Amino acid sequence: MRRTTPLAIAIFLASALALLAITAGALPTPAPDSDLPSLQPPWECGYTFRVTQGHDGTTHAGYGKYAWDFSLPEGTPITAPAAGVVRKVRDDSTLYGCDPRYGWDANYVVIDLEDGHEVLLLHLQADSALVSVGDQVAPGDPIARVGNSGWTCGTHLHMQVQRTCNSWWCPSQKATLNGAVPQRGDHLRRQCRFRSSASTT
Repeated sequence: MRRTTPLAIAIFLASALALLAITAGALPTPAPDSDLPSLQPPWECGYTFRVTQGHDGTTHAGYGKYAWDFSLPEGTPITAPAAGVVRKVRDDSTLYGCDPRYGWDANYVVIDLEDGHEVLLLHLQADSALVSVGDQVAPGDPIARVGNSGWTCGTHLHMQVQRTCNSWWCPSQKATLNGAVPQRGDHLRRQCRFRSSASTT
């Protein structure tokens, strides 16, 4: 009669327990996007705009790998996509062009999400910033307006979630908008959140 060793029994029990856990749903398939920062589209509620460039796009590489570009007309109001603290602001540049040499001439607002991430909103209109460094912002608060500044071949808003660093231009990170990862060609709407009808103010 073949004798079963303690090691064989332990391996069998471990395998059986793992199989039971998977069957019962205790060990779900990992969802790599489940812990990503989730934000709202950075414009006023009720409006829909198109994604003109997504992750790994034509010019989205390196630090901008996980950025989005949105087709917003010049002068469109930009709002905070999440709560945070304004870390950097620039809105004095009127220089722009369809060439990388204009990259450092962009106007921008950087919002620190206070969790190691921040949001960069890029290509803003000169003299349009409505926030200052140190300001607390809530989702939907007015930030600035879209313009032409920096490296741009047409009016648009560049947005990326990034790891905080010593600059305004830091390594981008994966994130979601409206709970998903928008792709080029998608039309993204910012939903309005109305107050309860029971409110008397």
